[in-house]
Parts: sequence; structure tokens; C-alpha cells
Amino acid sequence: MEEAEEQFDERLCRVIAQADTTFYSEEYVWRPLEVGNAPFHEALACVADAGTWHEFVPAGVTDTDGRFCVVLFRFSESGPSAIGFVAWLHSHLRTMGRTGAIVICGKDRRASPELFEICQGAMDYWACPVGSTSERFLAVIRKLIERGHALGKS
Repeated sequence: MEEAEEQFDERLCRVIAQADTTFYSEEYVWRPLEVGNAPFHEALACVADAGTWHEFVPAGVTDTDGRFCVVLFRFSESGPSAIGFVAWLHSHLRTMGRTGAIVICGKDRRASPELFEICQGAMDYWACPVGSTSERFLAVIRKLIERGHALGKS
């Protein structure tokens, strides 16, 4: 059975409300990762582009450009399906916050069959450049979480 747009929106509001959400107080930057070096122990992610590796690490005092605020979503093992979450949140960030974000999906360490059903076992880091856009980014996420909590009470 196909989900109506309103049902889709309500389901994903519940997903975001039930997620274990972490708003990182540190800001992060992309740094080159030299071949043969292990990633920094506080790196959230490492990515390669044509053999050139970068790691996403806490910003230092000398990092004045390219800083990101970060939010982590770890989905509930007992919640509704998170299918469509990335596109849904991007859409809300664009329309409500007039901003976008980068998304880094990773493997959730819980790795349960229930979590695989909910979100294919993924967890998502969302990041937005620091500044006025990051304030809107965070406000949209908080508003959607509040809306999801309100739906859970109805």
C-alpha cells in the first residue's frame, strides 16, 4: 500500500523524534589523511576521492575555514521505518531553513535485525557549514523533533 504524503511526513517526524540524536558541541573540518597513516581517533568519517583520503575531525583553533556543525541520528530499533529519511530531511532543510547539508551514512554498531528492518542498519551524520546557515539547520532539526514528539502524544 502506497503511503500518502501526509502519512510519509508523520512517519518521518516520528522517526526523528524517536532517534537518539546527538548535537555535537565541537565543530568539524575535513583534513587530508596521509597515505599509510591511521585516522585520528576522534575522526567521525574517512572518505576517498580517486585515492585521495580525507578525515572529518574536530576543528582546531587554527582551522578558520571549512568548519561544520554536526548532528548524529541513530534510529530507534522499535520505531517506524526510516526509509526516505535523508530525502525528507533535506527537503525540510531546503524549504524551512533555506539551507542544505552533507550526510555521511555509517554502519550502526548495534547491527540488530530490527535495526536493519528500520534503516538497513545505518546511522547518519549531518553537517552544515558554521554560520547563519547552521543556526537555521539546527532550528529545523529541533522543530521537526518537537513536531514528532507532539504527534507521539496524539
